[in-house]
Amino acid sequence: MKMPTWPWSKSGADASKQVAGELGEDADSAVISSEYKPSEAETGWDYFKGENVKRRWKKMVGRGPNEPIARTALAEGDALFRDRKYKEAITKYKTAIDRWPDSTIEEDAMWQLAECWFFTDQYPKAEDCYDEIVKKYANSRYLDRIAQRQFVIAQFWVALDDKHGYWTLTPNFVDRSRPIFDTRGRGIKAFDHVRINDPRGPLADDSIMAQANAHFVDRQWMDADYFYGLLRNEYPDSEFLLQAHLLGLQAKLRAYQGPGYEGGVLDEAEILADQTLVQFPDQLAQDEQDRVVKVRAEIGAQQAKRHWDRAEFYAKGKHYSSARIYYALIARDRPQTLLAQQSREKLGLIEGLADVSDNPFPQLTALLNPDSLKEAELDAMAEADAVIAREDTSGAAAPIR
Repeated sequence: MKMPTWPWSKSGADASKQVAGELGEDADSAVISSEYKPSEAETGWDYFKGENVKRRWKKMVGRGPNEPIARTALAEGDALFRDRKYKEAITKYKTAIDRWPDSTIEEDAMWQLAECWFFTDQYPKAEDCYDEIVKKYANSRYLDRIAQRQFVIAQFWVALDDKHGYWTLTPNFVDRSRPIFDTRGRGIKAFDHVRINDPRGPLADDSIMAQANAHFVDRQWMDADYFYGLLRNEYPDSEFLLQAHLLGLQAKLRAYQGPGYEGGVLDEAEILADQTLVQFPDQLAQDEQDRVVKVRAEIGAQQAKRHWDRAEFYAKGKHYSSARIYYALIARDRPQTLLAQQSREKLGLIEGLADVSDNPFPQLTALLNPDSLKEAELDAMAEADAVIAREDTSGAAAPIR
């Protein structure tokens, strides 16, 4: 039998050698593969891109894509990996990645390379390689195992920092299992990679909870509140749902800085406390339920204090209309607080009093800018209407927060 002449080759013997991979490592592969993607001609500034320059240089020195060499290197690396010769296998896997990119060979070699680094305790390199696989092959068949590896690495780094308390900016040049800087931050980032890379995987809610707890321990209340809220909203079937409500409530309360600051987080804490009592009536222990009820009362007192400070501010400035609004809100919506009785007394004292004008020269202002008084009156009415609407619960819709 005579070897047939390949239609795309001038010499059948040379083509057969190329198919068999007998032309050596410095020859480009002429095998037509379903994974082969011809490179597009670089035009303009793309010609000077680093990756394009590197590709042309490799082709010029005879190190271009070669599928048989890549397959051989992958097989040799697998053999060394099975013998637990991980350091020797790393070189083979790098060769496979380099000689046949953008293919299943590269994907398998990248996974095995990351595993070699993992089993030689080079966790920063392993975590970077795992993340690179998902970025390049979003639907990789190794996705679930990558999430497991990244989760374990993140747990190790956070636990290591809890034990030793590494300084963020102190470099690490000795321990290969830790990043050079910020061990704890890299661990939290690895938890984030688990969620982003496999958002519907079995470890997605675990990673969010671990990330939120790490921020909670670091007293980063706003970050902890964000991740607890993310778990409550995105994973309603999670086993950590009750803990996310309880710890999220604590994070919101500790993020609140007082009546002199923005109070949106306090409004959210009030809603979350009500949700916790309604959603988990059978799962809450008695002490937990008592604690939530106590927190709910504390939130009401803080809300009343915010209204009281505003009412006192307007009353001292003799803006009695605005002051009466806030005193009335306390008496109506927070009757169980200590400030409710004082608000009713204040309402009796300022009843019928007219507001003082902020304009020291009303006649001159009316002459030079006749619309300014009307604009000020409209602004005051709009502010009062917004406050009343925010607290109005008479309609079918939820209160505006």
